[in-house]
Amino acid sequence: MSTNLFTSIVLNLTDGIYVIQEGKAIFLNDRFGAIFGYPSVEGLIGRDMYADVYPDRQSVDLFRHVHEQLLKGDRSAVSWGQPSARLDGSVFWIEVEARLIEVEGKPAIFGTFLDRTDCKLIGEAMHATQETLRLLLDAMEDRVYVVTDDYRIVYANRKMREGLLGDLEQDFCYQVCRGQQTRCEDCCVDDGFFDSERPLHKEFYNEVTKLWYSVIELPVRMPGIEQRTKLAVARDITVRREAENKVRALTRKLLSVQEDERKHLSRELHDDLGQRLNAAKIIVDVLAEDLASSPGDAPARMRHLSEVLKDSVQSIRTICAGLRPSPLEKLGLVDAIRHDCDSFSTHHGVNVRFSAHGLEGVRLPHEGEITLYRVFQEALHNVVKHARASEVAISLVVSHPVLRMRITDNGRGFDPARAVPAGKAGLGLVGMAERVELLNGSFELTSRPGKGTRIAVEIPIA
Repeated sequence: MSTNLFTSIVLNLTDGIYVIQEGKAIFLNDRFGAIFGYPSVEGLIGRDMYADVYPDRQSVDLFRHVHEQLLKGDRSAVSWGQPSARLDGSVFWIEVEARLIEVEGKPAIFGTFLDRTDCKLIGEAMHATQETLRLLLDAMEDRVYVVTDDYRIVYANRKMREGLLGDLEQDFCYQVCRGQQTRCEDCCVDDGFFDSERPLHKEFYNEVTKLWYSVIELPVRMPGIEQRTKLAVARDITVRREAENKVRALTRKLLSVQEDERKHLSRELHDDLGQRLNAAKIIVDVLAEDLASSPGDAPARMRHLSEVLKDSVQSIRTICAGLRPSPLEKLGLVDAIRHDCDSFSTHHGVNVRFSAHGLEGVRLPHEGEITLYRVFQEALHNVVKHARASEVAISLVVSHPVLRMRITDNGRGFDPARAVPAGKAGLGLVGMAERVELLNGSFELTSRPGKGTRIAVEIPIA
């Protein structure tokens, strides 16, 4: 390699280069000068490296000591990082690598400088960010932890550490979190979860602590950990759950009272007002016979009054039937629905198909029967009022431990999202869903414009 080429390469390196022999700088490239703020290095050659060239008085002893160790032969090369200062006093970080060489038969030090200020700042910023994040997580009242796919907890915040049910270092997550000896049934550590990158929400009850938790799990990557990991944030929702249970129990009680009141009202209407109207009609009919030969329009008016009373009696019977579903009480759920289907088909000209399986000789608890019957009534009411359907199919199927009811029509359908705005229309649908949920059942409505409507209900019977 020619001297000119060598000089060109050295002068254009991004590293600052220096060579020290007997304490004096015998070579400096331009980058060295630029790093420390020298406009030119020409006047520095031959001068004392530690007293005249290296400008930082705070770190010059360290700089000198390392070189002296190299000259003693303790090492042939060494690298280190340290703070330094430029000519103008501005502090920066340098990475230095020095090695022992020989120049014209005498020992010398060949060294390189790299300005690492940006890396240091980034490192400090990352450290500060991590520390801030740690403090933030420890300040949270939610339990935050990270679990590997082999059920080991590799991070737990303060709240999580306060409620451990096992040894964080030794035990599996299901032992630490729930005090179980086997993995949780709702645990998500399969490939689908880690590949989806979608958060998963669940709620669980801890049998040991008697607390309810709402948990959000999200697959994450943890630096320095080879296994797949997930971040979990668990919130204690015991108070909310207890409040919901109280509301649920109160609502069930209110519905029960409502049904009892309906029975009472139906009985009073039927036994009192209904009987009085019947008696009035009998009297009017007797008077009509007595006045049959009377002149004028009296006989016709009596016959009209009799018809009014007859219609009133029928109205009372219809109201009583709605308030107190006597077919349900007398016949049971299956035969009551079959009876109403026949009546509905006759009165509205709609083809109704009904089937029941697994309910032969079975009588459900009154709460379950009345809930399904009210849902059935509301669904038929909607068919008449909104669906304009020509066919309706209803099925009841027992599939232990649940009973399923499906009601499907071929009507004009609707968009549930538009038809049931919150707090407005669709209270019948909302009421159906609430009744079913009170029995810990499920209610599902499916409908599209022009594609009919399907209601699917499941209630536990075990």
